[in-house]
Amino acid sequence: MLSIRLPAIAAVLFFWLISAFGLQAQPVNPTEELQPIPAEDIWAQTLSGSHFNEFWTYHFFLEDGIKVHITFSAANFGSLKSPVTGVRVSVFGFDDKTYQIAREFPLEHLVQDTENYLFKLRPGREVWFKGKLPDSHEVRVETSKDDVIYDIHFTLSDIVQGSRLGNGIYRIGDEKIGLFTHIPYAKVEGYVRINEDKRRLTGTAYMDHTFQNQTTTRLLDSGYRFITHKDRNNWDVLYFMLPADVRQNMTIGHYISNRNGKLDAMQVNKIEDVTHSRTFGKRLPSKMDVMLIHPEGRLNIVRLERTVDDERFSILGDLSWAARRAARAFLGGEVLEFRGEATFRGIDNKSVKGYYNFFVVD
Repeated sequence: MLSIRLPAIAAVLFFWLISAFGLQAQPVNPTEELQPIPAEDIWAQTLSGSHFNEFWTYHFFLEDGIKVHITFSAANFGSLKSPVTGVRVSVFGFDDKTYQIAREFPLEHLVQDTENYLFKLRPGREVWFKGKLPDSHEVRVETSKDDVIYDIHFTLSDIVQGSRLGNGIYRIGDEKIGLFTHIPYAKVEGYVRINEDKRRLTGTAYMDHTFQNQTTTRLLDSGYRFITHKDRNNWDVLYFMLPADVRQNMTIGHYISNRNGKLDAMQVNKIEDVTHSRTFGKRLPSKMDVMLIHPEGRLNIVRLERTVDDERFSILGDLSWAARRAARAFLGGEVLEFRGEATFRGIDNKSVKGYYNFFVVD
C-alpha cells in the first residue's frame, strides 16, 4: 500500500489546499490523538433544537452465521412529526431468514437513569440498554409486529475500553457530528427468540454512537462501516461518512485498529477511488480505496471491498407509498442501509475478512 511520511504541518497544508479548491462545505476531522471515552458520554448529546438525530448502533456477530443489528435512536424531524425515540432490529440467518422491525415512542417517555446506567425508551417496555462501560453492559428488546414476536437479551463481557479521536466531534461546514466508538470489541452471550423459536448464542459485539443537530438526509450522501473481530487484542473499526454537496470525495471519520494489544488510530480523509455494483436494486460502492492520515503525518491508502450482501433495510419501509413519498419530499431523501461481508486491505498490505454496514441517502 502507498505510505508517504510528511511533517505534520505539511500534511495540514496538503489537505487545506485540497479543500480550498473544491469544497462547498469543508469536512474537518479532529486532529487530536485517540482518547478513552468517559462512561457518562453514552447519554444523549442532543435532544434540543428543531432538528437532531442520535443513534446507538449495536452489531452482534454470532455463531451459525447469525447476525443481529440493533439501533436505538432519538430524532426530531421538525414540523414533520413530534420528537421520537426508536429502535430498529434486524436478525439475519435465523432459520435462514431475515427478520426486520422498527418501533417508535414519544421522546417524552425516554428514561436516562444515570445512577444505574439505564437507557430505556419507555417505562413498562423491555426496550433498553444498561451498564457502565467498560465494566458491564446488557441489551434487551422485546416487542412484536405483524404477529411476529421478537425477544432478544444479550449480556456483554470482556469489553474493550471505548475510544474516540480527540473529543470525537467532526465538522461539515458549520455542522457538528459526533462519532464515539463505545464498544470496539466485546464478547457476548444471550438469546434470540422469534415467536416460539428460542436460541442461546455466543459471539462478539460492537457499538458506536453518532449524533448531529441536522437531518441526515440533507447533510450526508453516505456512510461506511467495516468491523473485524479476531479477539480483544486484534480487531479493526473503520467508520467514515461522505458529506452531501462536497467535491473531491472528502470525508469525515476514523480508522481504529488493535494489533496484538497495540492501538493505532487515523483520520479518514478522502475516498481515492471507487467502483460500483448493484445490490438489492441499488448502485452501491463495491470497492473503495480510502486515504488515511496518521497523527504523525503519514498518508496511507487502504482498500475496502464488499464481498457478500446480506440485507437491505429502509427506515421508511413500513410506510404506504403515499406516506413514503411525502416523507422523502420533506426530508430530502430516504436512508437505505446495506449489510454483509467485506474484506479490508490495511496499511500492512494484508487483507482481513469482516462485516460491512453502509448507508446511502437515496
